[in-house]
Amino acid sequence: MKKIFTIVAMAIMAIALNAQNVTRTMEFEGTTRKYVEHIPASPNGSMPVLFQLHGLGDNCNNFSQLGFESLAPNWIIITPEATEASIMGQPAGTAWAAGVGGENIPYINSIELNAGVNDEGFILAILDSLENNFDIDTDSIFITGFSMGGFMSNKMAVKHADRITAIASVSGTLGHFQAFEPTGKINTMHIHGTSDETISYADASFSYSGFSIQVGLGAEALVETWRNYNECGTEPTVYNFEDTKNDGLTFEQYTYKNNETGNKTVFIKVNNGVHTWYDAAHNDIDYTTEIYKFFIGEENEPTKVEENISDAIAIYPNPATDIVNIVSQNDSELAIYNATGKEIKRVSTTQNNTAIDISDLPNGMYFVVVDGHAQKLTIAR
Repeated sequence: MKKIFTIVAMAIMAIALNAQNVTRTMEFEGTTRKYVEHIPASPNGSMPVLFQLHGLGDNCNNFSQLGFESLAPNWIIITPEATEASIMGQPAGTAWAAGVGGENIPYINSIELNAGVNDEGFILAILDSLENNFDIDTDSIFITGFSMGGFMSNKMAVKHADRITAIASVSGTLGHFQAFEPTGKINTMHIHGTSDETISYADASFSYSGFSIQVGLGAEALVETWRNYNECGTEPTVYNFEDTKNDGLTFEQYTYKNNETGNKTVFIKVNNGVHTWYDAAHNDIDYTTEIYKFFIGEENEPTKVEENISDAIAIYPNPATDIVNIVSQNDSELAIYNATGKEIKRVSTTQNNTAIDISDLPNGMYFVVVDGHAQKLTIAR
């Protein structure tokens, strides 16, 4: 009998391990819940687990197409589906119980979407099932989410740092009704566009029917909250993504570290970015790739302009105040970078001497680069 049971169990496991994206259901607290499950066909050792949490009104089948499978072939990837929400009896679409809502709303006063739904329990119940049936790397449990899924990612980070290794939220912060009382330090990434028309960059305002509701923390406030809690340094490592696509966007990455614990808080600021998931086919960044790199600890190295210091160009006066003169050997373009490697000014130069107005730049150290040659410039007034 034991042998027969073993054969049956192995057959069931073989079927599961050959599965790709399979839509499953789970009875949870009296409700049939739905999720898409991706199990590696040929697992190699313990498997990390990634949860993908969709935005308001979306579904698990659509959001399961982010492409993490191609980057992480040995990961189990789960895309749960939220339950339907309503506002004043009117359907509002699928929504996570992430503490998203607001107060002092005309005609409504106060609202919190799906406040009575135990979504965190649902997600953890899936994780429990995976741990009971597969060889799971419990030190590599990740959550990423877009918009309301980003809010839910932050809720899971706050309440379940004992189970979750890291989160990456996109265009969704910490809900208005979710207290920031973390259970432990956890690596966090946040990505947000400065022109986000749905969840505003400045203060997470959500516009609806002519009025605005602040539903959570603003993007920079969220990052600072996690940075401070994780006890990361105040000076970030800055990486600027190369601007080659004609999309009107630029992408800046700020990495804050706690050198003692190894914890990180990472922020990708999308200048002119809106409420969407950007990808490499159209933009200078691929959210899926950058989130995967963050989860596995791979970092973008900042540009080190100082490695190209050369006598091929000369600068005077140095330190400078409002005007600086650049002496170079050829007609070319000149770029000025700040100390973090970000390009902040670009002008054409002429052979021998070019006068540059720097009155708009704050005091500090800069690098002037012409034809790959660099010199340090100090602005001091």
